[in-house]
Amino acid sequence: MSKRSASIKGQAELLCRLLRLFYDKDWVSGTGGGICAAKDSKTVLMAPTGVHKEEVKPSDLFIVDRSSGAIVRPPKNRALTVSECNPIFCTIMNRRGAGSVMHSHALSSVLAADLAGKHDDLIIEGLEMLKGVRGVSNQAKHAVPVIQNTPRERELLDQIRLMLENSAYAESFCILVRNHGAYIWGEDLWEAKRHAEIYHFLFEAVVARAGQNPNPG
Repeated sequence: MSKRSASIKGQAELLCRLLRLFYDKDWVSGTGGGICAAKDSKTVLMAPTGVHKEEVKPSDLFIVDRSSGAIVRPPKNRALTVSECNPIFCTIMNRRGAGSVMHSHALSSVLAADLAGKHDDLIIEGLEMLKGVRGVSNQAKHAVPVIQNTPRERELLDQIRLMLENSAYAESFCILVRNHGAYIWGEDLWEAKRHAEIYHFLFEAVVARAGQNPNPG
């Protein structure tokens, strides 16, 4: 096996390991959520939809074109369907230079989005763990964009594009979707993992604080 093929195999195995980890954390339960990672500069490894994410194997992954989202190589199991997040994943990767994106259905992400109220973002501040987000200080007022849910995943795309283009959210590696979950990304699978862990901690922290002090000020 060549170094290149071994590297791709390792990437696929790591992606599946992270799906199992995220399942254990209740972020992708009930077949919800998903993940992708760059295979190379032009193509992306992507998990299938509608399956138990803790059971996904490297052989179940799709290879899609990064620029168009077109399927380059389906898995051997032709009953599988590529993630409905496909166009969203590719858009985030292309517009933010991400190497990996995960989609969470965690309860904490839904409750955190509620705290934004009628605003288009959630401001997170006063937490040491903010430093875990690349380029962010623990003194920052970190703005995470919040968008409205839609009946189908792909219908979120226009809102996501607007948020990705908004300079107010240039430091955010996350988009919250009301009543749904979150998209979180990084430059590679390991940074996406770190950012996923950091943002979920931040979500839990702001929700817990709101419960302690529901009427601040």
